[in-house]
Amino acid sequence: MKIAFFSSALLFATTAMSATPINGWYSSIFSGTNYLFDNLSVHKYGLAFTDASYEFGYEVGGRLGLQANQIRYEGELTYLNADLRRFYVNDIRQTHASGNTDAIFAMANAYYDFPDMVEAISPFLGVGIGYGWIKGSLSSRNFYYPTYSYSTTYPAYTYYRNSSNVFAYQATFGFTYNFEENYALNIAYRYIGTNRVDALGKVFQANLATVGVIYRFNEHIYK
Repeated sequence: MKIAFFSSALLFATTAMSATPINGWYSSIFSGTNYLFDNLSVHKYGLAFTDASYEFGYEVGGRLGLQANQIRYEGELTYLNADLRRFYVNDIRQTHASGNTDAIFAMANAYYDFPDMVEAISPFLGVGIGYGWIKGSLSSRNFYYPTYSYSTTYPAYTYYRNSSNVFAYQATFGFTYNFEENYALNIAYRYIGTNRVDALGKVFQANLATVGVIYRFNEHIYK
């Protein structure tokens, strides 16, 4: 009897904290962390800049979308940043390396929301295409021995910065928790890729993990 009472109470509490999501317009803000793949292969000033490695970075952004039953259509703007850990010049790892990669992506997305796995928690899959602006900045300060002197070291300052616009695409999956009819939380993994970025010499690729808050405007329209 106690078990049955506890189960009923738990079911009531779960139902009270969840709701059916609403069709119509919605907005969302999100933030998270990212990992960038090596995106550098540039020849400039007679030097070959290659093999960039990055610290974990961050991203922030917003979305405006339309929910139509299990399908969602969405416009999205994302800014991401990651600090440089190291890079190579003419196959020599640079010391005192610094810099970062900044990117802004404007994407048009489409999603499919699967039926709830458990009460109020719905998995989703999505894809998107759009355009990105990507800027790479890097510098280092090494010491070297010039050919005409073996007794004195000289500082060598290396610097490169450039930006490009490029076609971008993405794929995502995650979970939405509809805790109220017009409010929800979601967590998602996203992969963003691009065509070759002229400023960096390679394609841009990033893994993103995000957490977002959703607000649905049309409270009077239900699924």
